[in-house]
Amino acid sequence: MSKYRFNPNINKYTSDTIKCHYRDAMIKKIRSKQAVSEVVGVVLLLGITITLFAVINSNVSQFIFGTSIPLVNLVGTIDKTQKIIYIEHNGGESLEGTTDIIITIGPNTIQKNTSDLLIDSNSDSKWNLGETLQYSYNDAITGKYIGVTVIDSNAILLSVVLQKGSRS
Repeated sequence: MSKYRFNPNINKYTSDTIKCHYRDAMIKKIRSKQAVSEVVGVVLLLGITITLFAVINSNVSQFIFGTSIPLVNLVGTIDKTQKIIYIEHNGGESLEGTTDIIITIGPNTIQKNTSDLLIDSNSDSKWNLGETLQYSYNDAITGKYIGVTVIDSNAILLSVVLQKGSRS
């Protein structure tokens, strides 16, 4: 049986009952303070996490990543009867007219741009699928090394030996 009783004659609680209610109110107040401290802790952790993410994201986004290398399929051939070196664009991205072409015949190295050698079938000044670069040579190439290198955006897109031979 409970030691706190309601007195119906007086319609009031006894002093023991008042003490009990006071104690219950204090416990609820303490528990509510504990709940607030947990919420504050979660909010602080969330704030620290978001701030840390923002700092890392801003640092990483400042890095300058290099331009992507164009994906192309190029094929080099020699027509010895007509004395012409061909480089054909067989697939991939179009290349600008500033792409460097380095042709080595024996000891001689010739550096040109795509715009100098391009047979541009659609007149857009780009080296597109199916279009060909053409370089005519006059010297005899028998027994000479012939190599072609295509460079775009500081990346080698093609480096091929079309004929083995002497470089002197």
